[in-house]
Amino acid sequence: MKKYALFLFWLILAVFLVFVAFTSEDSSAILAEVEPKRYAVSFQKAVRIKQLFAVPGEQVKIGDPLIRVERPDLLLEKENLQNKVALLKANLEKKQLQKSNKLYLNDLEFDLREKQLINEIESTKLRLAQQIKLKEGFKKLNYESESKSDTLLQNILSLLLDEKAILEREFKLNRQEILSVFDLETANTTAEIQLIEKELQLLEEEEKELVQFARVDGAVGSINVEVEELVPAYTSLLSVYENNPTIIRAFTNENNSLELISGTEVFVESTNRQYKIKGKIIEIGTRVIQYPDRLRTFDQRPSWGREIFIEIPEESKFLNGEKVFVILEN
Repeated sequence: MKKYALFLFWLILAVFLVFVAFTSEDSSAILAEVEPKRYAVSFQKAVRIKQLFAVPGEQVKIGDPLIRVERPDLLLEKENLQNKVALLKANLEKKQLQKSNKLYLNDLEFDLREKQLINEIESTKLRLAQQIKLKEGFKKLNYESESKSDTLLQNILSLLLDEKAILEREFKLNRQEILSVFDLETANTTAEIQLIEKELQLLEEEEKELVQFARVDGAVGSINVEVEELVPAYTSLLSVYENNPTIIRAFTNENNSLELISGTEVFVESTNRQYKIKGKIIEIGTRVIQYPDRLRTFDQRPSWGREIFIEIPEESKFLNGEKVFVILEN
């Protein structure tokens, strides 16, 4: 008998509060619904579904795999960049070979010309020595001989030595120019390779995102795709609902004159059991919208009001989707 009387009491109380919530202009109790935190998995680019790791309603924990996709544009871009890197590296090897060939030709040309000059210098020195020896022989015979040939040979020798010095400078300058040009081209190509490799690293980071893992402990909601389906960008692929609800979605009647302030503490009470906790208003709607069907007092009577979102502790005993009363004033 007591149980029946208690049940009747709570039923009458619930009906009364519902009636007051939707008929009174200044009601302090409004009907609300417990909403779980929900997030949807989507991508900024078109993707192809490769694997689904969960089914609707399945309980998942943080870190559990949910879905694996493939991005056709990512594969194509990655392949193009890899081809560019391979081509640039091949060009580097080609330039290295060109540098070696130019240095070899420069060395060869220098060696040939240097040997010619050395032979000419040695030959001139020999002729000059012979002239000097011949002149000394004439002196011993008390015969004075005036010859301009030795002066000419000395001038030729001097010119040959100067030419050899110029040849050595030109050789060093040519070698330095070859190395400088190659170093500059190598530096530019290497910088381009490094830039492309950084782009590849970014693409690899994006590639890691192609496998999505659960960010909360909760239940998988709707799955809107199938394996091998090509899905446009920003399409919601699946959703996950957090196990512990932390948000109450309430509606205050458009005729209600209560002044609501974000941050105000309120009480949230179950409609069918003795359970009540404190909550805090975190957001107040700025426009009047129609009540959801589930929160209407009478199914045939549309109601209008503002949305109010109330945050409750994560350790609350409310269930996802449970109807509750929000007591705006004690």
